[in-house]
Amino acid sequence: MEEAFHKSNNTKVLSRFFSFVSACMTPLLPALLGGGMVRILTTLLTLSGLLSESSTTYLLLSLIGNAFFYFLPIMLAASAAKRVGVSPMLAMLIGGVLLHPDLEALFLLEDLHFFHLPVTPAVYPSSVLPILLIVPLMKYIEEIAEKLSPHLIRLFFKPFLVILLTAPLALVIIGPIGSLIGDLLANIINLLYTRAHALTVGLLSAAMPFLVFSGFHYSLLPLAAISISSLGYDPLISVSMFCFTLSLAGAAFAIALRAKSKDTRQLAIGSALSASLAGVSEPALYGILFKYKLPIKASCIASGVAGFLAGSLNTVVFATGSAPSFFMLINMIKDGSLDNLQSGLITLSATLLLSFSLTLILYHNPKGVIMKDIENTPQATPATTTVKTLTLASPLTGQVIPLKDVKDETFSLGYLGEGCAVLPSDGHVYSPVSGKIVSLFDTRHAITILSDSGMEILIHVGRDTVSLRGRYFNAFCQNGDTVKTGDLLLSFDLDALEKEGFDTTTPIVITNNTLYQKIETTASGTVTAGDPLLSAEDDGKHLG
Repeated sequence: MEEAFHKSNNTKVLSRFFSFVSACMTPLLPALLGGGMVRILTTLLTLSGLLSESSTTYLLLSLIGNAFFYFLPIMLAASAAKRVGVSPMLAMLIGGVLLHPDLEALFLLEDLHFFHLPVTPAVYPSSVLPILLIVPLMKYIEEIAEKLSPHLIRLFFKPFLVILLTAPLALVIIGPIGSLIGDLLANIINLLYTRAHALTVGLLSAAMPFLVFSGFHYSLLPLAAISISSLGYDPLISVSMFCFTLSLAGAAFAIALRAKSKDTRQLAIGSALSASLAGVSEPALYGILFKYKLPIKASCIASGVAGFLAGSLNTVVFATGSAPSFFMLINMIKDGSLDNLQSGLITLSATLLLSFSLTLILYHNPKGVIMKDIENTPQATPATTTVKTLTLASPLTGQVIPLKDVKDETFSLGYLGEGCAVLPSDGHVYSPVSGKIVSLFDTRHAITILSDSGMEILIHVGRDTVSLRGRYFNAFCQNGDTVKTGDLLLSFDLDALEKEGFDTTTPIVITNNTLYQKIETTASGTVTAGDPLLSAEDDGKHLG
């Protein structure tokens, strides 16, 4: 599957597969969360007595909420086909073969064969691995069909060959293997649950910030779906994400309480609500915890301890689809029993309280200032204030886009700072200032630079490109390197990103924007790398 996974000599097979899974799952998140919220609504209406389980409304709502999960293989087929470059319609057709109700009926037969080849019964609705193994194989089957199809009849003969070759392979070999691997993974999760559940959940919860940072958490989503499909519950992945996201909310609420800067307080409150109510961790993680650096320790400790507590209480999640927020509590209810919900409430309360308290305690200093709001630290007032205008060069060549128009709310709502974005026309990123590299992401899709004047600049190439885990990206610098304006920092395969459907819009933001009186975009239309892009007014009153 070298071409299907865009094999790199320096990348291991398992790492490439996780990257592939992440890239396939990410586009499905809106449908996943939407369907999950319908299921939550159905549960709430039933528990409140407003809806009877015997009513047709209940049955239809359940159907709507479960549709995504039942037809997940077909949706994954379309997403995977786009990644590997095969016909999405043919891939979806093979997914439809696996889900056909007549196939389920045929599995009841004692002796099922396809041209004398045995067909092993498997459960394909809501499955993940079988279709993700089948679609990359179709890349080679399409190439073979292309060569075998005469030009005059290629329009119908090529898809005919693809279907005729892929369907038997899917039913006889690949599908059962994928199902077997899925059952094995579910059994491993169940073994961890029975033997060392509390410790496993605790360790995974504590490590979650770094998994999110690297984009690896997307690869864990299929494991949660596999566990629920095979075991009826997920005791590990969903619970760990639940603890992690709420620990971010607790830390952000604490920072909001102690921050003296109005801007910092608003950012912290918005990030806390985003994490606790919507299950969106990025604003709190990147806008608060990684920005101020120290609170990430409080979050990791609180998340780990809460995960251990959740494991000790045997807390599980019975359904996928809800974001890891307060609303995940609804998916901890099954058949009207509230015992597991009580464990979830205890876990939630402990996570918020511990994270909130640790953020306050760990960063207390003799002056009583918990978080250091640099822009509000008392300074000696100079006799004369000189306002200096700092200029940032464009790190890319392309079209300038206002930050508010970026399709990622983490940037468009200003959680990570002020600035603008560039839709690149080539795949090179240059340093916009002279300074030092303070954070080069392992995935090489984003970089933070501290300028010689003390300005922090984040350059984030594309949306959801973290899921690629470094594929298509190259770095020409390391953390701690000193760079000058115009030095090449990163390169990326623009054509490959666009072909795989990624939005390549690249935000360039000043993350310590509260230190500056005014930040403006000075360029419009098309900009060339090295041209002035942003300006910031600095009166010199802040530290550094």
